Amino acid sequence: MIVYLISDNHNISELLAGGLKELLPGGTVIAAFPLSKAKMMITHRRPTVIVLDIDAGEQFDAAAYIKELCPRYSIPIIVVTANKSPQSSLISAGAIDIILHQSGEAADEKLLQRVSTSIISSISIIKPRFYPQKISDSDNIIVIGGSTGSTNALPVVLKGLPADCPPVVCVLHMPVGYTKLYAAQLNSALPLKVSEAVSGTYLKRGMVIIAAGGKHLRIFRDKKGYFVTSEEGVKVNGHCPSVDVLFDSAAYAAKKNAIGVILTGMGSDGAKGMLDMRKLGAYNIAESEKTAVVYGMPKVAAENGAANISLPLDEIAAHIIGRLTLNDA
Repeated sequence: MIVYLISDNHNISELLAGGLKELLPGGTVIAAFPLSKAKMMITHRRPTVIVLDIDAGEQFDAAAYIKELCPRYSIPIIVVTANKSPQSSLISAGAIDIILHQSGEAADEKLLQRVSTSIISSISIIKPRFYPQKISDSDNIIVIGGSTGSTNALPVVLKGLPADCPPVVCVLHMPVGYTKLYAAQLNSALPLKVSEAVSGTYLKRGMVIIAAGGKHLRIFRDKKGYFVTSEEGVKVNGHCPSVDVLFDSAAYAAKKNAIGVILTGMGSDGAKGMLDMRKLGAYNIAESEKTAVVYGMPKVAAENGAANISLPLDEIAAHIIGRLTLNDA
């Protein structure tokens, strides 16, 4: 295991490097770098996990830094900070954990324990649980988000998709304990293979992944294809899982090969992430006011320029198929 400590604070780097050597498994390589050299070193030698100290001054945009590193390299990033203000933007950007640190000997010991535990956990999060016999022969991927009314809207879209369609990854605002049953019900009613998200699952044609309640769902890509992670985190836009978290990850993992769909729902979750998707070449659809039970999330996505088009619910699947046919032509 290789751990990179990225910090411009020499004291933090020294504390973490010295303490983690005692707490992590034997043979672990721990290397510390300042922010300015981190990207170069990651390219030179890929680490297993990154511990990032973000207290680098007001001019440092931590969320942008994480967003650049995380999807590009698919490396778990653990954030260490003394800032107690809400850090939901960091989770949305791709950090898997945020650990608060205060000065003092007892606090230092607690920090080391938290960081070492998070490092060990991150390995199981990012490591694939299984490998498909055949990776999808298409780079396309479909991501769908929704809230109020979306549990009824999603099946309408899925029923219109062929059994061999590109993988579909969904975040609906559902509570813990309901998503597994919901996925099972869809699986029995559709020709598609529907399941609740499990970290490390590689995506294949005909597969639909439903975010687990209380866990953020993200998409990554490596040489074998797309895969997902599902882990607990702070609420983003008041939600966990958050549509913005999924869409942000899709923006960087799939770029122009992604199709985004935002269904009925209250609030604005997903609009920002969908805008990021469009900026990187994705094609996006918002459910129109005509059919949306609550015209909130899709309205914001239409008004901020994130959606390429707004369509009634019963026309979305056919439009997706048309886009896929156009892309394959």
